[in-house]
Amino acid sequence: MKKHFLYIILLLALPLSAKTLPESETHLSSLFEALKTMPEKEECMNIHKQIETELIAALQNDSSFNYPFASLLFLGKIYSDDNLLRIYSWNVPFADGTFFYGCIIQQKDKIHLLKIKETACKPPINKQISQDNWYGALYFRAIPTVYKKKTYYTLLGWAGNDDLTNVKLIDALSFDEMGKMQFGMPVFDMGKTTQHRVLFEYGDQYTMSLDYDKRKRQIIFDRLAPSSPKYEGLYTYYGPSFIYDAFQLKRKEWQFKEDVDARNEE
Repeated sequence: MKKHFLYIILLLALPLSAKTLPESETHLSSLFEALKTMPEKEECMNIHKQIETELIAALQNDSSFNYPFASLLFLGKIYSDDNLLRIYSWNVPFADGTFFYGCIIQQKDKIHLLKIKETACKPPINKQISQDNWYGALYFRAIPTVYKKKTYYTLLGWAGNDDLTNVKLIDALSFDEMGKMQFGMPVFDMGKTTQHRVLFEYGDQYTMSLDYDKRKRQIIFDRLAPSSPKYEGLYTYYGPSFIYDAFQLKRKEWQFKEDVDARNEE
């Protein structure tokens, strides 16, 4: 009798709302579908919070790091090149052409929720930013850099700035002494100055190339230019100039190089 009583207590102590990973994936899929039909910011943000909560709960599962979440087409999910991080990111589009963003970065034994305090923004190029004051972006590459037994990750990302321009960025993700994430490191050598991150702003009608060539250890990207000299400084009119520049990895830093060959010979 005592054994049966103990068994009942243990059952009641289990979380009744716990889902399997396929169940969480199905629920997340329905939330992303609902997000596409919500016209008001308040409704969009409510669904965004539900996505955040559901995904955090799913990532508590020990098998989640390798679970594909294959049906979630509106959720970015990439592994770092060393397979030690997994980055989940998504955006919330508003009717005025602006966006809000969500991001959770998963290590095999820890989950980091990135928080935007108020609204998404273009981050400054010379400032370190904590994970609790994030700027908002979708990340599509995470490149590990090891220097003196310490690792940081160079992130390639995209953000919709407004209904006129987009931004692509190169940032550096590191960990402080407490294990919390920090964005921005002075590792981008521009020649005369060194920056914490690099931003590229261009017209919404254009597509900009930004990619990593692992063999050459180069981040290669389009050089942006206005469609006419009279539009200098008006980024709505900036697009690819068919010339490519790069950042070359030298020890810990990325050194800027002009006029590179963008062909990948692999």
